[in-house]
Amino acid sequence: MAVYYFAIFMLTGIGYISMKKDANRRTVSLYLAGSFLLLVCLASFRYAIGFDYFSYRSIYGWAGEWSFSLILRVYWMEPLFFLLCKICSLAGLSYPMFLVIINVFLMACAMQFIYRYSRIPWVSVYLYICLQFLAYNMNLMRQSIATAFFILAFPFLKKRKILPFTALILVGGLFHNSLLFVFPLYFLLPMKLDRKTLTWLAALTAMAYLFFEPLFCLVKPLLPIKYGNYQGTYFWNANGFRYVIFPFLYCLLIYLFRKRIQDPSLRNLFLNSALAQAVISLFITKHFILERFAVYPFVFSLIAIPEIIISKCDGKPILTYRRILILFLLFGMAYFLFAAANGFHNVYPYVSILEKSRTMP
Repeated sequence: MAVYYFAIFMLTGIGYISMKKDANRRTVSLYLAGSFLLLVCLASFRYAIGFDYFSYRSIYGWAGEWSFSLILRVYWMEPLFFLLCKICSLAGLSYPMFLVIINVFLMACAMQFIYRYSRIPWVSVYLYICLQFLAYNMNLMRQSIATAFFILAFPFLKKRKILPFTALILVGGLFHNSLLFVFPLYFLLPMKLDRKTLTWLAALTAMAYLFFEPLFCLVKPLLPIKYGNYQGTYFWNANGFRYVIFPFLYCLLIYLFRKRIQDPSLRNLFLNSALAQAVISLFITKHFILERFAVYPFVFSLIAIPEIIISKCDGKPILTYRRILILFLLFGMAYFLFAAANGFHNVYPYVSILEKSRTMP
């Protein structure tokens, strides 16, 4: 665990000190470049970290032996990851070096997103680790790539440009087709929800929750085969209600501080993304595999929380900037400690490739 705490406190400390008085773009660029390098190393030079570590290592091995035509024939719905494995294998790259390439892309997308849209970059980096986005990268590799494409699509979501947004969603969906299911967020996130709409949403959520199994049986024939195959497997197990505490707490915090988000379009986007994440997370108490759909709207927390911290509220503020900052830093640390205590996605504690001989084969 020491390596995680080192990364959190070092990046947070350096970020706070370097940007307390001087937050020019050069300082931000240098800080994010350093964060990028550290996180790439942390995510790449690991061993047996993540439930799917050995599965992906096995995929990398056999994908290198398959022909391009066979990959396209078998995995025609999600071919890009397997094709990437094939190309890297032909280049003679080992599996750890393949992880480096993947993580360079993932961290570059994240740091670019933070650089362009975060009002407090060091807070976003802190949240990237504490809110488990780094942990997702070290387990759900294909979906993390899809999430990176969702991040790249953010400016087109914000500017309401549906064609480039759709193009990025389609490409990301060829890595992991769960991204295709969140395409409706393009229409839902910018909406301003009134009480009547929220009442209908609550009623629909309750009905879907109570009758999830028969509803799933109805839509199952329309879904990719792999989703139907999850039934009866480990992935179809339920998580306890304690796992929805933090998603609902995040949603509550965004709602309570919504007036600090002065741009109405951003306010709607951040509120609705927090609500979507909370609603989706509720369903992991049915089947924990559904957690992966909550990752997409949750990614906006990286810029929503800094926006709330630094913006000024109309009228007399209830909490000062410093107190709000501390509140969200504590929220992030509590989230991290909870995840670590529960072995989130099997990424805790950390094991490096240097410790390989003392762990699993």
